[in-house]
Amino acid sequence: MTGARRRPRASHARRRLRHGATIAAFIGPFLLLLAVFQYLPVARMMRDSLYSYQLLNPDERLFVGLENYVELFTDPDTLRSFSVTFGFAAGTIVVVIPLSFLLAVYLNGRLPMRAVVRTVVFLPVVTSAVVIATMWTFLLDPANGLINGALAGLDLPRLAFLTSKAQALPSVVLVTVWQQLGFATILFLSGLQGIPAELEDAARVDGASGLQRLRHVVLPLLGRTTLFVVVIMTVFALQSFAPPLIMTGGGPEGTTNFVVYNIYQTAFSLQQPGMASAISTVFMFIVLGISLVQMGLLRTKWNY
Repeated sequence: MTGARRRPRASHARRRLRHGATIAAFIGPFLLLLAVFQYLPVARMMRDSLYSYQLLNPDERLFVGLENYVELFTDPDTLRSFSVTFGFAAGTIVVVIPLSFLLAVYLNGRLPMRAVVRTVVFLPVVTSAVVIATMWTFLLDPANGLINGALAGLDLPRLAFLTSKAQALPSVVLVTVWQQLGFATILFLSGLQGIPAELEDAARVDGASGLQRLRHVVLPLLGRTTLFVVVIMTVFALQSFAPPLIMTGGGPEGTTNFVVYNIYQTAFSLQQPGMASAISTVFMFIVLGISLVQMGLLRTKWNY
């Protein structure tokens, strides 16, 4: 009787062992790649932030502790790059989120010219950021740019765009909005198409107008999609690198010197990878904190 009772337990243990081995076989390679290409570089970055050395002479490193962090928080150019980046990200999000939502609502309906609008909006999504930045650099050129040529043809004054301290950052914001708008629209459109039609039909039967259905039915049920779009767009904006590298070079006078571009300049132009690692570490935790705050503020209990 004792042996008969132990067999099912042993069989259950073997099934659990096989189940665990199957899970490890599928997830193990992914976790290994994640550790090698994500977590180990982050750990090394945090370690390098405690040293001072030149990129071409990594063996002659000197342990300086938190000195790089102290210098980081006292350097006006680095602090300004943070403020410029946050202003750029805020301006991008404020424009992208509502505009992409309205475009998604338009594309989700049966309206004319929907296919043309979808193509125009989605095209920048599959275009390289380098190509987009290069194209807009020619378009916004103060002397020979196509946009200034059109303004001159209308007897309007030419604009400096990327060479003006007042116009450079808004110009980069508009270029980024043009590039990221399609991706945000795709996300909103997938969320809209996932809402059961019966819910809107029930609200229509109850006499709710289009705006009322949008406010009381669509927006609450789209809460999780909105959260994802806001977080992912914020991260994309904070990590922007191609526009300052190609379009402005961080200028004029640091008005487009984003944090990621500042990290690149510090590491490769100034040959200070320790300081660049310190800036990267601080920036990583700031981005993580912003994402957590957004998820806390935009969390929704609505489900369908």
